[in-house]
Amino acid sequence: MKPLIRNNILAVFLYFLVSFALILPLWLQVNTLYNHTLTNIVFHLAALKYELTITQTHIQDKEIVFSFENSTPIKDFNDRMRVINAHVTLHTGSVTFNVPMTLALLLALTFSFRAPRKKKMALIAKSMLLLFLLHVVTLYVITLSTLIQSAESSALMHFYLNRFYLPREFIFNTASILNSYAARFEPFLLAIFVWWTLQSIKNKYPAS
Repeated sequence: MKPLIRNNILAVFLYFLVSFALILPLWLQVNTLYNHTLTNIVFHLAALKYELTITQTHIQDKEIVFSFENSTPIKDFNDRMRVINAHVTLHTGSVTFNVPMTLALLLALTFSFRAPRKKKMALIAKSMLLLFLLHVVTLYVITLSTLIQSAESSALMHFYLNRFYLPREFIFNTASILNSYAARFEPFLLAIFVWWTLQSIKNKYPAS
């Protein structure tokens, strides 16, 4: 292995260790707030899309229980107005548990490359936004899957949600894949994006 390549790999590894040691304690302090905020954003988006009114939000340890009812009036077969009262429980931990490793790898790759400071800061901000969007998409699909499952025990809820196009098998399969693999592979996916972007910057600013 060439000395330059070996030195670059060692630099990335050292930056990763230092970044991870600094990020992990901070993440342990803010992860509950981040998870609850993320869960609230996603469920409110789903509620808005599927015409649900959130009546109560209850935090139970690391989980959030959302109680909701239908926003749009519905009638049963006897032409009586009915109100759906249901609740779902969401847990974000399986979606965000790899954040410290992802951020440490992001910082290690960024700071070990020679590039203009502004470009590095912009790349870090863009990467963190992509990470947040990945969490939103993953949790949104899991939320839809949870809503569909809750409708299986309620004929009214089943009827109410079926007014919208909900490809059940696709949502269930996608939620299962995302829940099992998205968080595990997010460090590597983001690392590929960061490395590719840094290579482009390096080629554009070879003297930086």
